[in-house]
Amino acid sequence: MSFTPERYQINNLNFIPFISKNEVDNAILEISKQINFDYKNSTPVFLITLKGAVFFAVKLLENINLNCEIHVISAKSYGSQLESSGDVMIKAEELNLQNRDVIIIEDIIDTGYTMEKVLSVIQKTSPRSVAIASLLAKPEKACVDIKIDYLGFNIPAQFVIGSGLDFDEKGRNLSGIYILEE
Repeated sequence: MSFTPERYQINNLNFIPFISKNEVDNAILEISKQINFDYKNSTPVFLITLKGAVFFAVKLLENINLNCEIHVISAKSYGSQLESSGDVMIKAEELNLQNRDVIIIEDIIDTGYTMEKVLSVIQKTSPRSVAIASLLAKPEKACVDIKIDYLGFNIPAQFVIGSGLDFDEKGRNLSGIYILEE
């Protein structure tokens, strides 16, 4: 059973359903089909950004039928705020990505600052290629031009939670995507 209330409250902020669990699952399935096709002759390295992208990554990787490796990186820029702080902290395990095809799995690309920092860390390892798979993007908030190779949904510049996304570490467990009620 999935957790899908009609309204969810965190710190006196109300969030309401925006994208259903079924729509999220269908988008992830389509992304996995495209990645399977694009990397059929490769052994890609999937790099999951913690914590939010874990939910997206699990569903995505369950549908990947390639030989692959899976690693994690921690990238954080929100904390307990509704806006990205702009300060990005990166914690990466030791990665050998030289001459490898890397697919970064991200939950949301907002301003682009976090992904820009992640890309700079990854590029220093001399990969053959780097692609980005993101469940969500907010084009109106973009401050940095980031090419998203595999995207679930473009959404408005409003705060969202659910399917791994959180506010102050709460709401990740909601099925589907919830948007801040205006």
